[in-house]
Amino acid sequence: MPSSLIRLAKDETAEARQRLFAEVSRLVATDLEDRSDSELELFADVMLKLYGSSATDDRLQLAQKLAPSTHSPAELLRRIARDEVKIAMPVLAESQTLTRQDLLDLVEQVSEEHILVLARRKDLPVEVSDALAAKGSAAVLRILAANKHITLSRETMNGFVKLAAEDSTLRNGLAQRDDLPPAVCQELLPLVDDEAKKRLRTAIEGSLSKEQLDQIARLKVLRKTFGEALANQDVGTLWREAERSAVTLDELMILLLQDGRFHHAIELLGARGRIAQSALKDAMFNGKRDVVIRTAAKAGLDVPAFALLAKARCAHLKLPAAQGGEWTGAYAKQIADAAKAREGRCDDFQARRRDKT
Repeated sequence: MPSSLIRLAKDETAEARQRLFAEVSRLVATDLEDRSDSELELFADVMLKLYGSSATDDRLQLAQKLAPSTHSPAELLRRIARDEVKIAMPVLAESQTLTRQDLLDLVEQVSEEHILVLARRKDLPVEVSDALAAKGSAAVLRILAANKHITLSRETMNGFVKLAAEDSTLRNGLAQRDDLPPAVCQELLPLVDDEAKKRLRTAIEGSLSKEQLDQIARLKVLRKTFGEALANQDVGTLWREAERSAVTLDELMILLLQDGRFHHAIELLGARGRIAQSALKDAMFNGKRDVVIRTAAKAGLDVPAFALLAKARCAHLKLPAAQGGEWTGAYAKQIADAAKAREGRCDDFQARRRDKT
């Protein structure tokens, strides 16, 4: 250690401690990659002890030197990250040494200004972006929505869609993302300008199978050719009109649900699944999933139509959207299991026929 540093270390005045912080910082932080673990540990220990006595400019220079390096002592970085925002900014914005847990802890510990910097990071884990979305202000949510470098959870994405109708800045940022699911694109379509509409439609079409695209085209045609009959409020009459027009159960269910006619959709499902309306409504509104699944399977409803029904149920009852996904997963499994069982019975039948011959 240089003799000048030894003299400063022995001097306990505030000025000496401030100079000592600056000198040690300059000496060590310029070649962190060449330092051993024990040297870095000692460096961090000294810096943390002197931190409260240091000058603002010296702390800022230290932050700027440490932030880009992967060899920077984690404990010292965590302390800098909680400093005033102009000093913490380099570490908050780019330090790769901060772990996921470090970032989660900071979300709970730092100010709104710090959180605004964190929200712009290009490497935010999903859990951290969720935490920021849960805690942040409208400004934070707008930054997250427009941050195309990060992945947003389905829950956060759905939350942004709900806010998009009232917040044009958030809406525009969200609409620019490249990772929007088709359902989110569809919900944003009525809210955005013509240029954004083209981009969202391209995203929807690029993510859908030919079968799904054919169904969308078919539903558009039905809107024109079956639209007048669709206005009928008597579900029994509506179904008879649908049969005469070669409209399938799945298509009619989707059209009803798209029009917000949730109760009519339940009535139609009950009639086709041959269950008392009161029993199906009880199952639907009180979460008796197995009853609803058996009824839908008996009616021959396909999985996409059931998924839309499950989503509409969650929206109508103000339930978490995840529950709709759980119901759809259970229904898809039921349909797959039933198909396997039919295959097994068919194989057994064919085997018995071969044995007889």
